[in-house]
Amino acid sequence: MLTQDEIDRLARFDGGGARVLSTYLDLDPARQVKRSYRIAFEDLVHELRERLDENTRAELAREATETDAWLQGHPPQGKGFALFSCAPRNFWQAYFLPVRVSDHLAFEPTPDVAPLLDVVDEYERYAVALVDLEKARLFTVFLGAIEESEALKDFVPRKHDQGGSVQGHRAAHVHWHLKRVVQHLAELRRRRQFDRLVLAGPEEATSEMRGLLPRALAWRLVGVIPAETRAGTAEILEKTLEVERSVEREHEERLLDELFERVGARGRATCGVAPTLEALGKGAVRTLMVAESAHTPGRECPNCARLELGTVANCPACGTAMKPVHDLFHAAARRALLQAGSVETVHAEADRRLQERCGGLGALLRYL
Repeated sequence: MLTQDEIDRLARFDGGGARVLSTYLDLDPARQVKRSYRIAFEDLVHELRERLDENTRAELAREATETDAWLQGHPPQGKGFALFSCAPRNFWQAYFLPVRVSDHLAFEPTPDVAPLLDVVDEYERYAVALVDLEKARLFTVFLGAIEESEALKDFVPRKHDQGGSVQGHRAAHVHWHLKRVVQHLAELRRRRQFDRLVLAGPEEATSEMRGLLPRALAWRLVGVIPAETRAGTAEILEKTLEVERSVEREHEERLLDELFERVGARGRATCGVAPTLEALGKGAVRTLMVAESAHTPGRECPNCARLELGTVANCPACGTAMKPVHDLFHAAARRALLQAGSVETVHAEADRRLQERCGGLGALLRYL
């Protein structure tokens, strides 16, 4: 399973003079019938080849041939695919993903991990506690896939089994049952380290359980949804992903509001490609914000890793001849990651706002 640590390791890989072929393919089910994603890969290779010199074309051909052979011998799984290969360094990492990715190809000295960063950010690990007054089911949802981890059932006296004087007995059993669910949920967090929590079930059960959550779980709670405990996993997944999308869009809007507010506050944020790249060059970026739709080629210094927009011949910082990069925004995302910063790719309305005001790139800074 793809993790942030795995992406960090990929980002740190350097071909040492050899190039890495980064391949992303959309494995939509319609494409899997006749494996037409392989045709898409061939088209990407052809388009990329036209932008390379003769020597680099020969390197690309070798990497592409091995990648195509691997695709031919491995039936597709999931909805997306990412592969990173560098034959001269015996480097090969392939991932089938449970979520779709856009077709994309890069052939540069380092892996292009920006699309993976977007996937991991967009699909965080969620826990779902589906409860009623006597039963519970616990799930984890990650990268668009769901897994049921355990089911619980406790004895709770029914209302018609008691007289009015012993209603507290039933309430005590319900309270004990929900506390046990919370304990199992806390244990699940220790094992799986989920980012967010969703409660699902009848209102009576979810309301009481919400009041029993310890602080470590309560601040992760992002949604409460109605559901029956007998609901299928597909239904639970669909409802959870709806919550997840809403949470991500709200989070992006809040971050963007913070960025716009701080831009004028003594340089605590940057808005625009040039000032943000300058902050990256100083190692000052805490959170890099990139518009999903923003793409442009640029230049990178092989000596000091400075990034520049346009076709700058020599590095303004050290004078070294600059090398072209296929996507300046992707290169900026990798640079921020290597500096222990975070990367937030924004979508929908936040994408439009960041493009309109900052040319698609901005950052919250570590220091003035």
